[in-house]
Amino acid sequence: MRGDVEIRDPADRLDALWEATRPVEPSAQAWDRVWASVADDLDRLPASTAPTWREGVIVHPPSPILARRPLAVGAAAAAVVLAQAAAILLAVGLSWYGADREPAAPSPPQVATGEVRIEEGQFVLIRSNADTVQAIDLSAQLGTGGVDAWYLVYNLLESMTNPLAMSE
Repeated sequence: MRGDVEIRDPADRLDALWEATRPVEPSAQAWDRVWASVADDLDRLPASTAPTWREGVIVHPPSPILARRPLAVGAAAAAVVLAQAAAILLAVGLSWYGADREPAAPSPPQVATGEVRIEEGQFVLIRSNADTVQAIDLSAQLGTGGVDAWYLVYNLLESMTNPLAMSE
């Protein structure tokens, strides 16, 4: 298509592309080698496993593995059938089991109630377990101005441009 007039029909474009890029045909000697190799491979097969021609159709004899172990093949087929039957029974059983039952309503969580008194400026953590209510005063852990001291340390570390964790 280099330098040629542009081809508009897609079939003609495909034909032109095929002509430009098709591979070289194999020589007669190459075909003879291929067919000789196939013929040798067929000649090396034992007579019992070689395919035969009957009425224009290639007929392959049964596999020697199947001929030697018919019980193993039967057992494998039976296992596949039983596995499929078990899967079907499981699916049917689960669908019947789920159809009759209604889902149980979730029980409400067990929570204790109680009265907690908090003074102004007091920092309190309230915990409610199943049987008790605890009020823990955290005011003693606060630094000056009502700010947690660890929060101040965190701010200091966060503001450092190159924190050094360890050096030798």
